Amino acid sequence: MAVEGRKADALERIAVYLDGLPQAPPSIRDPFEEGRRLEGEYKYREAIKKYQSAFQPQTTASNRAALHILIGNCFARISELDEALGHYRQAEHEAEEAADNKGLAAALGNMGNIHSIKGELDTALSHHQQALAINRIIGRKGGEAIQLGNIGNTHSIKGELDTALSHYQQALAIDREIGSKEGEAADLDNMGIIHMIKGELDTALSHHQQALDIRRERGDKGKEGVANTLCNIGIIYKIKGELDTALSLYQQALDIHRKIGHKEGEAADLGNMGTIYQIKGELDAALAHYQQALDIFREIGSKVGEANALGNMGIIYSDKGQPKKALEYLGQALDIFTQIGATIEIAQTEHNIQDIKRRMEHSDDTER
Repeated sequence: MAVEGRKADALERIAVYLDGLPQAPPSIRDPFEEGRRLEGEYKYREAIKKYQSAFQPQTTASNRAALHILIGNCFARISELDEALGHYRQAEHEAEEAADNKGLAAALGNMGNIHSIKGELDTALSHHQQALAINRIIGRKGGEAIQLGNIGNTHSIKGELDTALSHYQQALAIDREIGSKEGEAADLDNMGIIHMIKGELDTALSHHQQALDIRRERGDKGKEGVANTLCNIGIIYKIKGELDTALSLYQQALDIHRKIGHKEGEAADLGNMGTIYQIKGELDAALAHYQQALDIFREIGSKVGEANALGNMGIIYSDKGQPKKALEYLGQALDIFTQIGATIEIAQTEHNIQDIKRRMEHSDDTER
């Protein structure tokens, strides 16, 4: 699973902890509410500044924990993973000081998400299990379901598909019990991904369609969750070889992301469309879509997205018979993956670079 896929899965069930911020004095509540509004508009850097201004002398330790979690979530969404991790650690410290188990569980779980995105899977699993245990002790069902889903995501990345599926099923049972439609849709999408990996495409499609129906019934038509599920369905059709159907689904997702101003989603959709054109052998069209995605990822400062786009473009240039240019793009991708500590992608990119170099050497030997 590519790092951008791991990020999408991790952020689908990221914990949001507000403590008493909605009831805090105006000097704290007002910037908090403005930050939440900006975050809802995908203006994460502006939201971070507002949240930071809510730190006042009278801000309680639990309030500080909640603010650090909110700031960490914003950094996670713009792929500044070490910044996010730093704020989650501060939230952990504040929550422990306040004996605030809800805040502590949220901080630990979100730290697990960052380690998962970075490919540090055993560390991620340890954090999610700690968060799960705390949520069970305090009887917080919603938090329990979130961590079961996160544990499922980690096992999925590790290739332990049946274990992942079992955790998603447990999460689904809880979300249905407590009436969390948002959680139910996320669980069904995750189960669909597992069935897709296992090659059970019709079962996967059924789960994604159920998730899509729930999201639309909630009035989410035209929202991020609908777009994400459309992308999941698009992947199924891509695997089935129904490329035009997949392209249509990615276009629908792109239209939604553009409408709501979700730049990262827009770039991801363009990348997915580039993949379809690449499979179809339309390399110039693929390259154009990857370039558009790259421009957006750079605009919003998404290092994860930038590296993936560069890597994809490198493969295209290799396919076009331009190995030197391919190595240039893959080298840039490798530098970024190394910078953010994406261990799985580092290994894959190094493999691609070595493969191109071997082919270049073979070509030179043949010419001689």
